Amino acid sequence: MAALVLSGIAASKGIAIGRARVIVAGSPEVPEYVLSSEQVPAEIERYRQAVAFARTELADLAQKVRGQLATELREFIDAHLLMLEDDMLAEGPLEYIRSRSVNAEWALKQTRDSLVAAFEAMDDDYLRSRLDDIDQVVSRIQGALAARQSREHLGEGGLEDTVIVADDLSPSDLAELAERGMIGLITESGGELSHCSILARALGLPYIAGIRQASQMINEGMTLIVDAERGITLIQPDAERLSRYRERQHEQARRRQQLRRLRGEPARTSDGVDIGLWANGETTQDLSLAVEQGADGIGLYRTEYLFLGRAEPPGEDEQYEQFVRALDQLEGRPLTIRTLDVGADKQVPLGQDPHEPNPALGLRGIRLSLRFPELLRTQLSAALRAARHGPVRLLLPMLTHVSEVVETRRMLEECRQALGDSVPLQLGGMVEVPAAALSIDAFLEQLDFVSIGTNDLVQYTLAVDRGNQALGRWHDPLHPAVIELIARVIAAGERHGKPVSLCGEMAGEARHTALLLALGLREFSMHPRVLLEVKDVLRTADIGVLAPLRDAILQCPDRASLRALLPSLPGSS
Repeated sequence: MAALVLSGIAASKGIAIGRARVIVAGSPEVPEYVLSSEQVPAEIERYRQAVAFARTELADLAQKVRGQLATELREFIDAHLLMLEDDMLAEGPLEYIRSRSVNAEWALKQTRDSLVAAFEAMDDDYLRSRLDDIDQVVSRIQGALAARQSREHLGEGGLEDTVIVADDLSPSDLAELAERGMIGLITESGGELSHCSILARALGLPYIAGIRQASQMINEGMTLIVDAERGITLIQPDAERLSRYRERQHEQARRRQQLRRLRGEPARTSDGVDIGLWANGETTQDLSLAVEQGADGIGLYRTEYLFLGRAEPPGEDEQYEQFVRALDQLEGRPLTIRTLDVGADKQVPLGQDPHEPNPALGLRGIRLSLRFPELLRTQLSAALRAARHGPVRLLLPMLTHVSEVVETRRMLEECRQALGDSVPLQLGGMVEVPAAALSIDAFLEQLDFVSIGTNDLVQYTLAVDRGNQALGRWHDPLHPAVIELIARVIAAGERHGKPVSLCGEMAGEARHTALLLALGLREFSMHPRVLLEVKDVLRTADIGVLAPLRDAILQCPDRASLRALLPSLPGSS
């Protein structure tokens, strides 16, 4: 009998073969009842005690976990502790209790629902993924209100050769299960950008997210193959498939060992051309891995996480301290700080009109920062101060008009003068919309460097929502129009003598490395976990062979002909 195959999202690459352990926490029903005025003060105190208990529970967890897991989990615990301190969850439900005279559980649920509604409206995959944090913190408080141990659903005992199947997991759940020996993970919810996915990647744990009703279709003890390279799970595979997958596991282990040997090797083509390999990141795990893999620096450091799940934007000191911590991790490598890039004005608490009818085309990126100049000044000042501790570059998102760069430079100079600072700080811009690519010469006259963000560039060039799975076949980075815009920006950088990097997912896909080298790209920025794969391809590439292919690439009239040309490029098969 053929194995049943379930499809999901490959959130953390790898292959795992083991027995299923099904964990379903479920969502307990939230009670609702009305209080008398005399009962309200006691209910307020009960909620405060539940929040305090949740904090203690997180702190205790941090103390229990040891070794690598302690380092990986610390960031998530800190993020959840910050959310417990913020007024949105610490005070919001209390106001609901006071105004509606309802129980704490119901007040917390209503607060949670309001936050979720705002986050679900965001036109940004990363920001939407932070919904997991809200739900996990709320679940912890609800457990405290119900006097329920938040970890009892995880069971006890070792989990060697076990694949966990769950409706959802928090990073702390995942850390405990990994410590007990689990080898793979399947969840019904989640995605590539969730904290659980980030932690799984840091731990090298194969993980497939988004398999609906997985816990209903997989029974305890079933043999599973988690193919997180292809995003599929095989249930009860036959002996032949098991043998094939075990051989693939051995081959992957050999491949990882080969790639590890490249860490200290230069990113240089076979004919001696040096290529810049940078990393994208935001978490301490990302930065640690970037250093470990030999990245030249951080080519895109996201700052959105500093603004999420809180009632007020972070101040200058908080951002400065975060930037300095990142610089300390990088040990002298450059840090490229991208200013706030959120998908709609309602995503940060600035007192603005929350209505945004079309977030993808609305007040986002540099538009938002210039609309609220104090927000931008705070980030600029924090970056200038951090630059005293190491090399810092600034990157402006979603540029469409050169005037946006001119205005930001003016503000940057004002901040520099106010601080009495003379530390050099390069200013770069993201090329994410066709307007910026078509006006690239004018932008390069004002900028020190540019970075091509292919994820959004593809979306805006092809009018395709990259978050809509039904449109997946149309979201194509190899569309001739996209390739032409990329080539145009790279050529302009050469004319102006300004660095051009590419920081979208395309940069980290080794099958595209030779194509991008042929177009003239000499700097790549990607997730650090794929850096060595790209380095391996470029070290076998010959620029003398690739460069003459540029015209042929640009003459391809459609994606089919371009795909037909790709196999002739080294490393593109």
